[in-house]
Amino acid sequence: MSRRQSAKMAESLTDLPPNILMEILVRLPLKSLFISRCVCKTFLSLTTPNSHFIDLHSSNATQILGFQFGDVFNPSKLLRLAEPELDIALENFVLKPLYQLPQMGTSVIMYRTNYREDNKLVLVNSVNSLLYFVRRHAPDERSLVCNPVTSEYLIIPDVDRKIRLESRTKSMWLGFSPGTNQYKVLRISSSVNGEYVEVGAQVFVIGSSSWREIEALPLGNDHSWDLCSTFLNGAMYWLDDQSWNDIFFFDFERERFGDIALPPEFGDEQLKNKHCMSTGVLGGCLCVSYNDFNAQHVDLWVMRKRGDRESWIKEFVVDTVRPRAGPAFGRFKPLQVLRNGEILMLWINNDLVCYDPRRKSLRFVGFHLLRMTTPRNVAFTPSFIPLKDALLVDRVNQYIRPRYKRALVTVLM
Repeated sequence: MSRRQSAKMAESLTDLPPNILMEILVRLPLKSLFISRCVCKTFLSLTTPNSHFIDLHSSNATQILGFQFGDVFNPSKLLRLAEPELDIALENFVLKPLYQLPQMGTSVIMYRTNYREDNKLVLVNSVNSLLYFVRRHAPDERSLVCNPVTSEYLIIPDVDRKIRLESRTKSMWLGFSPGTNQYKVLRISSSVNGEYVEVGAQVFVIGSSSWREIEALPLGNDHSWDLCSTFLNGAMYWLDDQSWNDIFFFDFERERFGDIALPPEFGDEQLKNKHCMSTGVLGGCLCVSYNDFNAQHVDLWVMRKRGDRESWIKEFVVDTVRPRAGPAFGRFKPLQVLRNGEILMLWINNDLVCYDPRRKSLRFVGFHLLRMTTPRNVAFTPSFIPLKDALLVDRVNQYIRPRYKRALVTVLM
């Protein structure tokens, strides 16, 4: 389309009543919405964040996927996005730049005189419209919460010096308490007590001034926290490869740990093959997937009532037979249900697949870029709600790359 044709189309659209035009604009994919704000002053004024626009956009927004490439030692500073509702329809997944992580300074590497390195921020998880990053392999272990749509972020204070000296961080997670409308950060730590290693936990309520200890964990030091995790309705759920026979969870409102039994049908074979098991969310319910690769199908189990083992239902049996290929080994992580009813899943972190329940068919999207490396990924719902309003704090920071500052300010204001 030529520039003249684009101008004519914009001119004809601006003849529409403002309320109709806003209804059209808020339904655009996120990147297209950003671009539309640069088309004309009418589009810019209609999409300038205010209470009406934010509410209207929130009621129409669909989940998108965020990807951070690189490993925990050298993560990318650029967060990229894919918009499944659009990309699946076009059968052309394209990763688009979304957010440039702020620079948080450098740290001195112990035992290496005058040697400094960047403190890298690693994508950990998402809650609602917010993303959580942790600075790994740094002496202060700081982290930040950001809204990538508004380019705003808040740095979480480091744990108290006494806590940091007495323990070592194993993992940190962002959560949300619906009852109190508070965001919180959970820290899992380990400390040596004589001949034993104890696992503890601390919580930081965003907007408060300090961390505090909570109940001790009924677990040992050999549990993994980073492989299979899912946040749902105020709780974080984990599934460990080897040590746990149940799903472990933390309730951010009550600030307590607990466990949920796997489906009663799970026997020794499933427990021995937990590397083929994952957690996710389907239809607002906790979901467990199990890849029975010998039989070439993935079972999707949904818990209809929280904490009730008897409410597990095998919702779908997904045939994974691939023409001219062997069994699909490894995890299938449920990501989201698309508007057309298809279930989007991530296969062993390097390919996206879609399952159509009506046709009972599975197709591998072929996201070849993922196969070059194993990215960290999250599904989240974009929002224009200001970060300080979401976190209930007085001040936040905004980071815009100097090179693109002028263009992004126009788009994101």
